[in-house]
Amino acid sequence: TDDGRWMRTGLLFRADEPVRLTDQGRAAIDRLGLRAVIDLRQQAQVDRGHLFAAPEITHHIQMVDRVIDVDNPPSKFDRAVDIVDLYEDMVERGSSQLVRAVDTIAEYIVDGPVLVHCLAGKDRTGLIVALIQGALGVTLESVVEEYALSDDPTRYRRLMMIGDPRAGDPPVHRSPELLWTAPAEVMALFARRIVHRHGSLTAWACGIGVSEATLERLRERLITEPLGR
Repeated sequence: TDDGRWMRTGLLFRADEPVRLTDQGRAAIDRLGLRAVIDLRQQAQVDRGHLFAAPEITHHIQMVDRVIDVDNPPSKFDRAVDIVDLYEDMVERGSSQLVRAVDTIAEYIVDGPVLVHCLAGKDRTGLIVALIQGALGVTLESVVEEYALSDDPTRYRRLMMIGDPRAGDPPVHRSPELLWTAPAEVMALFARRIVHRHGSLTAWACGIGVSEATLERLRERLITEPLGR
């Protein structure tokens, strides 16, 4: 974080959707001991019937209806800023869902690990995690680095959907290939816009209505001193 402390690992996880979850993956998820799963997918995606955990601990918070019209895709969509524009629109239209998701994470993470996921695991989910990291004072560089960890898996997921399509998969052939990437430049540009609008990444959460009580729960659970102190 900006003041030299650290965000704990092993408590907040993010993922893509569980449609292709293998037996090995299921066992790995079970070992996490999740206390809650925050599912940000659209209702049609949820209706495919795949969950990471029991319905009793799965909280569906539909983030957005659609970020791009794949039936009428833009003729040109090949710059990092094109994704950033989608993120800004997502945050503007979905601020109440963002707040609700952060509130729900804070409520359950005091008892144990929480997983948040959408379809690709890097857009809606990436924004939630970046929002929380920013609120905790995680440095901009670290927020960008963590987001970019999704780049290779997202590209691989696109190839999987093309090579082994499943009923209900998004129409990857009709959507811009850039959508199935997570380059560091995207989060760097988006974070700069957030800083310009709210003054800092830390102020972003309060700026969209996350309560101080929620932020305090997250700080108490997720922030730790460096080893050796």
